[in-house]
Amino acid sequence: MKPFDILRATALTTLVVAGLTTVSTVMAQAYPSRTIKLVVPFPPGGGFDGIARPFAERLSAALGQSVIVENRAGAGGNIGTEFVTRAPADGYTLLFANDYLGTNPNLYKAIKYDPVRDLAPISLVGSTQMAIAVNPTRVKATDAKSLLAESQRRTLQYGTPGVGTSPHLFGELYAFTTGTKLSHIPYRGTGPAINDTIGGQVDMALVTVPSLVQHIRAGKLRGIMVIGGNNRSSLLPELPTLAENGVQGIDHDVWYGLFAPTDTPPDVLRRLREATVSVLQQPELIERLRQAGYELTPSTPEALSNRLKTDLVKWKKVVERTNVSLE
Repeated sequence: MKPFDILRATALTTLVVAGLTTVSTVMAQAYPSRTIKLVVPFPPGGGFDGIARPFAERLSAALGQSVIVENRAGAGGNIGTEFVTRAPADGYTLLFANDYLGTNPNLYKAIKYDPVRDLAPISLVGSTQMAIAVNPTRVKATDAKSLLAESQRRTLQYGTPGVGTSPHLFGELYAFTTGTKLSHIPYRGTGPAINDTIGGQVDMALVTVPSLVQHIRAGKLRGIMVIGGNNRSSLLPELPTLAENGVQGIDHDVWYGLFAPTDTPPDVLRRLREATVSVLQQPELIERLRQAGYELTPSTPEALSNRLKTDLVKWKKVVERTNVSLE
């Protein structure tokens, strides 16, 4: 190539890069100019809604545009997630996900997305604990020790928000570790799992603490123990932790995070993260969600990415250990 042609090619490349940068900057300056869709891949009424909807309200105020929550449930979160990965990468379709992103790729053989490849992490939003609560008519156990003994004598059914969720896999790991007999009954969300436990269709529910509090306090369910960290739940302080019951090495808390489709412009992602962090630092929201059982945990995109990757490795080992697999 002649020197002049090299110079012309270099100049053209520079112009293209500058043009793309300008477009990205203009998009960010104009963003958002219309309603943003926040996809929650589980039904209304569960642990997701307890944190997603208050967050969406505050994010809407921070961005100056409506942020609407759209529940797209099914396949343990896969349907809503796949919808987001196929959406235009323009910042107007976001995913409010949790740790099912670390379980599902290890379980579903025909999964149609890769959470690391197809999603751009924005920030962790919060975390909460899980708990085990039993139907007081179907199950005689009143504490973790008696539940362990009862589930070693006979098979107990446990309901969860769905196949491949962390409550599902945690139940499998708990049964494997303690030698108990548990049969998984998956539902399309936390609400249906709790309703059937109250109704006596299943023995117990393994779901997030915020979803159980009102039912335990009303006497419809009997709380047994909390899972996730060394501290008891501020909402259910009477319930001991997993560690207090002598079960070590399999603890897990449930995290929530905000994602966008891969290839969303960097300036748009930056705008979303800045707005998210400012929202999650609001004292009123912190206290409101703490009383509901959630701890807010704003983070860098890298921290969210690392948590996801850690969970992918963690749950892969659990799946291999317990021989759980799905089509």
